[in-house]
Amino acid sequence: MNERPSQRKALLSSKKRAKPIVSCLACQVIIMKLSSIFEKKEKIFDAWSVKYDEMLAAKKAPISFESYDEVLLAVLEQARVKEGMKVLDIGTGTGNLAALFLSAKCVVWGMDFSTEMIAIAKKKLHTLRTVQANIAENKWPKELNQRFDRIVSSYVLHDFPLDMKRQLIERLVRDYLSENGLIIIADISYPTEIDRSKAQTYWGCLWNTDEYYWAADETNSACQSMGLECIYHQVSSCAGVYVIG
Repeated sequence: MNERPSQRKALLSSKKRAKPIVSCLACQVIIMKLSSIFEKKEKIFDAWSVKYDEMLAAKKAPISFESYDEVLLAVLEQARVKEGMKVLDIGTGTGNLAALFLSAKCVVWGMDFSTEMIAIAKKKLHTLRTVQANIAENKWPKELNQRFDRIVSSYVLHDFPLDMKRQLIERLVRDYLSENGLIIIADISYPTEIDRSKAQTYWGCLWNTDEYYWAADETNSACQSMGLECIYHQVSSCAGVYVIG
């Protein structure tokens, strides 16, 4: 992937304090809503953790998890890792994505807000370095105050509207990504805003209006505005992988 050197290096060399993920007034309203949602989701995911892997294995997950294994494998493939690389898995859950990078002999940190999810991940993956934290918070634990060769995530960031996704990506590049690093994100996503709108119409009342599903065209524009290149791969009918760097 070719870098856009001037703007990306400006992000990497910035010595400013980490900007809050939320800055505008409209987003402040959203974060208040999200805070309430995250409190509920933490309890939901803690309860869900016991049957999470079992549900995925039995193909009983929601339709948005269609081709789940293929999506995670696509993240590993697009990451193009080498042995010994440092990887941060944001929203690691029970460690399914982290396991792929550990099998590729990477050093992996798994970050999640669910106590029970992290406990299961630690039990499954003894070499996974776990950190309990909420990605929406402005200050992350000191264990993460370092640069990572790859920052990855799967089925997490659809809780954030586009502006907050953009600010999070900017923060990751500025404060946590190595100079030649990549961010690889898998999530519920569609090639264009039109495709997403069509999907919403198709699913009707089953569409969760409290979540902000990705559209590759608007994400690409957001990344370009930061001097970052974004390449998108549609993997299933409702999920894809972004490679940002």
